Amino acid sequence: MPDSVMPATGMKTVPEHGIPAGPLLGMSPGGRALELRELRYFHSVARTGNFGRAARELNIGQPNVSHQVQKLEQELGTRLLIRHGRGVTLTQAGSCLMERLDVILGLLSAPLEPAAAPEQTTGSISLALPAEFAPLLVPRLLEACRARWPNVTLAVREGTSASLEEWVLDRRVDLAVLQDPPALDELDVEPVLTERLGLVSGVRTIRLEGTDQIRVRHLADLKLILPQPRHWIRRLVDSAAFRRGIVLRQVQQVDGVSLTKEMVRDGHGHTVLPFVAVRDEVARGTLAFRPIDHDPLLTVHAIASRGGVAPAPFVKEVRRLLRDEMSSLARSGAWAGATVTGNPAKPAGDVTHPMLEAAIE
Repeated sequence: MPDSVMPATGMKTVPEHGIPAGPLLGMSPGGRALELRELRYFHSVARTGNFGRAARELNIGQPNVSHQVQKLEQELGTRLLIRHGRGVTLTQAGSCLMERLDVILGLLSAPLEPAAAPEQTTGSISLALPAEFAPLLVPRLLEACRARWPNVTLAVREGTSASLEEWVLDRRVDLAVLQDPPALDELDVEPVLTERLGLVSGVRTIRLEGTDQIRVRHLADLKLILPQPRHWIRRLVDSAAFRRGIVLRQVQQVDGVSLTKEMVRDGHGHTVLPFVAVRDEVARGTLAFRPIDHDPLLTVHAIASRGGVAPAPFVKEVRRLLRDEMSSLARSGAWAGATVTGNPAKPAGDVTHPMLEAAIE
């Protein structure tokens, strides 16, 4: 096969994404056929979230990968990636291109034999999720999996971030959703969502004297109930406090979301959680949630699997379904406080979900 994609006919530009539209996305705005190599390199960088990991996966030099991606951006006339110290983040145009390439490259790599019918596909896929948002995601995920592949078993486990990383690296699970995953060669990481955290308080202890907005510095004056230091929320809070020269003097260490919420509800202190973890309690009026503004606490939710090994059968399909369900929940507002990676982030104080709005009034 030549190292290029055949030009598509009748192609036009999609203004909201700034990239050409067409059956294969095969031609640049200047009329030149895009090289398949450029698209593969971009796809690898976008999927792994890092130029170095993509270069190792492709077995070529990192400067070559960077050059090909820059060349692709120039030919399309739009920015596809936002480069930062921890890797890359997809722009809106990059996310659109990534979705199309998932389909195109999946078809190119698929066997030529007829695929098995969905009802004939069998197997078991293990998935690990953090307890903070598993109740929101798991029912939708199981329902979608049963509808598409009735004979595929999805085994779901809950755990802390440190446990989830170990399970993936030890191949005890096929997939996991990790928060701010480390840059390890052994992990194949795909960032999906960015989420803000906030202060969770009992309804009788919500008010903080002298302020109407919560900042990281206010945490120093509160009795906090937080998980152990290896937990992703504790790492995020400790790191933010350290950067601002803040000492958290009153911290009770409690592992377990349910127990922590019960202690906060009974007035034993405050905690830090994403809104999705307390949405039901806020709706019932038993807990209050206030976003941390101005210097927000942000985390990245990424789908991870063990890199360097052939995935178990059907993992790619379930991974794509997981990404789609997470993105759909964020875009619909059901996962309030979460933004699809690559979409422009809303201002810190811009709350659109009605339940979240009511929680901070």
